Amino acid sequence: MHALITGAAGQDGIILSQLLLADGYRVTGLVKPGTVVSTLQRYAPGIVIVERDLGDGDAIRSTVVDLEPDEIYNFGGISSIMESVNFPEMTHRVNVGAVEAILLAMTQIKAKSPRFVQAASGTIFEGTEISPQNEFSPRSPKTPYAIAKAESLQLIDAARAGGLFATAAILYNHESPLRGSGFVTRRITEAAARIAAGQQEYLELGNVDVSRDWGWAPDYVRGMRLIMGAKAPHDYVLATGTSHELTDFIELAFQAAGIADWRSVVHAKDELRRATDPTLLRGDSTRAYTELGWQHTKTFAQLAEAMVAYDMKLLQDPAALWHE
Repeated sequence: MHALITGAAGQDGIILSQLLLADGYRVTGLVKPGTVVSTLQRYAPGIVIVERDLGDGDAIRSTVVDLEPDEIYNFGGISSIMESVNFPEMTHRVNVGAVEAILLAMTQIKAKSPRFVQAASGTIFEGTEISPQNEFSPRSPKTPYAIAKAESLQLIDAARAGGLFATAAILYNHESPLRGSGFVTRRITEAAARIAAGQQEYLELGNVDVSRDWGWAPDYVRGMRLIMGAKAPHDYVLATGTSHELTDFIELAFQAAGIADWRSVVHAKDELRRATDPTLLRGDSTRAYTELGWQHTKTFAQLAEAMVAYDMKLLQDPAALWHE
């Protein structure tokens, strides 16, 4: 079996690459030109890496047709809400155009019928007053990022109606020690480790009063494999069904680092606050539980503890690899 993963150098791409290679897959990872791939290569040394711009639809289409993969996981694209606000046209070209190109390529592969899973996002419900949200909840995207994710789901709906095995995982926040430093959870765990080691004085954050439905990333990646292997193509919400305030995560992270009074070293700055932060995002994964047998393996507290433990280990050994 041959799997193609876009955004392979990100958290989910690295975890999935490891799992697929361990199961005997050939894995090709698409990354943005210029992406640092050393971490991906350390965790998934058997992967074949190809540089492609997801904003170049023709290049993406021809690449998929040439590679003829059995499975396609689209994890790439612009993932920052603020970046999408600043660059809405580019966000649409990358996050929607790539999906359109992949789906077109699937119709042009004659030797086999590939399967496709799109990494969608719970932010498609960011304007909702309904909580929790499931696959049938009204979509209410507000930011360019969420709007692009919602448009991608429309493309997938149409492709599925046309006979393609096209699906989406509607993902809520999911974290691991491989989370990028640009994400708030990793910023917190890295800072907690450094402050505990005397290498940093304090941490500045914006909104600390937001709530999120946070889960364990390896669980979500396994969920996407279950979606890929399902008998019929359907979209599924992957979430824990429980939301926590960011202050809960901060407290757990600093406790794991041995710091009891986190408020003395974490400073909330009004200028860092984001007006785009939704507050009611909490997913209902009943369909994934019942139809796929999906389940969680770590609690919210265990998630924070695992991330801090790895960041503390990195301070001692920068070359240390994380193992679940």
